[in-house]
Amino acid sequence: MKRTAARFLFAFATLALATLALAILPVAGPGAHAQTPPAGPEAADPAMAAQKAAFLALPEAMRKAAQDALVWLGYYNGVADGDFGKRTRDAILAFQASMKAPADGMLSAAELQALLAGAQKARDAVGFQVVSDAKTGAKIGAPAKLLDARAGTRLDFASSADADLSALYARLTAGKQTRKVAYKAMKPDDFFVVSGQEGPSKYYTRFEKNALASPPIRGFTFTYPASLGPQLDRIAIAVANSFEAFPGPAAAPAQAPPAAGPEPSSTALVVAPGQALTALKADDCPNPMVGGKPVRFERADAATSLMMIAGDFDWKGETLRFGAPAADLVVLGFAGPRVAASSASLAGDEARPVVVAAVEMSAGGAPVFDRQGALVGLVAPIVEAPKRIAGVALAAPHALIAPDAVRAFLGGGESAAPGPATLSAGDIAAREKDALVAVFCQK
Repeated sequence: MKRTAARFLFAFATLALATLALAILPVAGPGAHAQTPPAGPEAADPAMAAQKAAFLALPEAMRKAAQDALVWLGYYNGVADGDFGKRTRDAILAFQASMKAPADGMLSAAELQALLAGAQKARDAVGFQVVSDAKTGAKIGAPAKLLDARAGTRLDFASSADADLSALYARLTAGKQTRKVAYKAMKPDDFFVVSGQEGPSKYYTRFEKNALASPPIRGFTFTYPASLGPQLDRIAIAVANSFEAFPGPAAAPAQAPPAAGPEPSSTALVVAPGQALTALKADDCPNPMVGGKPVRFERADAATSLMMIAGDFDWKGETLRFGAPAADLVVLGFAGPRVAASSASLAGDEARPVVVAAVEMSAGGAPVFDRQGALVGLVAPIVEAPKRIAGVALAAPHALIAPDAVRAFLGGGESAAPGPATLSAGDIAAREKDALVAVFCQK
């Protein structure tokens, strides 16, 4: 098989072809494992169920970014797949313990922002950059400041014109006196991972297969001195999580997926049959649509930007329960087509309440709930795109339309009795998801 590309040294000054015999590559290092399920059913572990619901309520990109950040900070030894299992739960708990925060297994907005910022510092410290293989187009994140072939730290792309992934796996896991395989896993005709140690070096190898691509098998090996294992094991996993074997047209299915649709302009909460409440300025949205159908603005309050939209909306018949803004809140908005929950905190004062949350611009009009599930306001229209780390929106302050103003606009609603916090962000998202609609503005 052919090694295509190469060794990224300090500043990527040297590119070299690797050897033809991949079997001599070192094979030890950490294994990035799939999620490990809890020992018993989630129903028997209410805390685990609540933690999973809260995590899965986050947008997928944020879930993956959080897992990747936990890898960079040394808490997570797994794949950044956006799923939730014991490994992710334990990593979140360990991170919260390091911050001396309540160890509840559910990331608050402030904790998530601290996690992402800490991971970015770790990436910057090693010069982590995405690089491409000139021959195949495969991409990977490389720690440029650490790579030095003379010191035994290198990152090599590899490819094979032979489509027999199983044969390659057998060669790389075969017994050898100087090689010790620490971890190996394979999904037939899809990918495999092998890690271990050979002599003084540890390594992590991954290969993936796409029968429609040329070459059909692409992979990489990250090699580093075993003496640096404690420092570089987590980086090996981060490198593996960044690998894109088939990022170009060769990886596309026979029929290209449809282009992503437009982002919503705001979020609306259905409050009565055929009526949904949002926060939007009519001048900014001359032709509103929901679910591909035109809707109309029924009435508005210029002072608060509250807007009632009339359309074909189903209502579940529950009277809104209003609470008072509290320290621990949940914002429900949209991440693409699905409802996503963002943990939030309260800032500002009674006259100018502010909610701090990691949300998209489409969260204007998004309902904000306390942990009893009572409505405590709506996010005011958002006019600036959020700042991002690794493509994920950071928590930022957003004006909150207070519950008294919402209640006055609606002309009704019940006051919720105060009580202990019992609902996770996932619980609230599951309860309210059918009451939310995304509003699109056609110019």
